[in-house]
Amino acid sequence: MFRRHIRLLSQLGLLFAAAGLSGSTRPAVKPFVAYHDGADILFSPQATGTNRPARFGPWNLGERLGADEEKPRDKRLNLYVVVPGNQYHSPTHPEYDHNLVVNKYTADGKAHEWDIFWCLALDPDLPGDLRSERELLLASLQRFRPPEAFAIQDVPANAVLAEKLNVFAIEGLNRYRHKDGSLPRMLIVLAHFAVRATAEPRDPAWHKGAGR
Repeated sequence: MFRRHIRLLSQLGLLFAAAGLSGSTRPAVKPFVAYHDGADILFSPQATGTNRPARFGPWNLGERLGADEEKPRDKRLNLYVVVPGNQYHSPTHPEYDHNLVVNKYTADGKAHEWDIFWCLALDPDLPGDLRSERELLLASLQRFRPPEAFAIQDVPANAVLAEKLNVFAIEGLNRYRHKDGSLPRMLIVLAHFAVRATAEPRDPAWHKGAGR
């Protein structure tokens, strides 16, 4: 009887292991749309087995990879969460309204690893609908000089700035100031986690006529 119980437990263990392996290829969340140079890309997160969601406000960007990391990896692609943005809107949490931008799309149909970056607008006059990596990088290189009365509430991404970077007052931005007192119009910082996903153009005609 004891041996039969051991055999049954072993068989159940194999079944659970097989179920876990088969589940690892299923999407962790439903696919969603991101921008690549203004074009719509279908971003499809894949399960990683960590059961740790990459959350941004009410949204889930996928399932995190293993340990959190201090530096981005050269072989990974980039997924930018741009705040504020017009692409995704929450009626109950408008502070998380954002665009999603990828630096490349996957032409091989295979899942790749993506480092996630927070892109936080500091300049109130910065356009709120950036849709390409080039626009984001240019905005991060441009500077603006805040007026004397400038408060943290004047920063477009102030709520996310507080949540992700623990910046609750204007003095908290001093570490990002240049020597002349100016600030970058857009602050781009690593989120310290990554996801696995495919990213394919929604429009096949655009895919054929565009370079990656």
